[in-house]
Amino acid sequence: MANQEQEALIANGWEFRLVNDHLFITSQSDPTKQVQLSPQAAFALLNYLSNRRDALYWATEQEGKGEPEPDFEHIDEPEY
Repeated sequence: MANQEQEALIANGWEFRLVNDHLFITSQSDPTKQVQLSPQAAFALLNYLSNRRDALYWATEQEGKGEPEPDFEHIDEPEY
């Protein structure tokens, strides 16, 4: 994807954008707060989030309902 910019995803006050294979995460309320991840770091983050997909889904569904979080099985992380 060299020299290409992908359409941004905006969620919960954050903008996620791929530019030249780097992932930029920028605060909408304060654009000076920005993280830039290399392709390798973005892929590691994707893997990390994928391994926690069920817990993240549950958290989004239960947000604000005050129910206790279930005890999800621990998943070992691959080393990068």
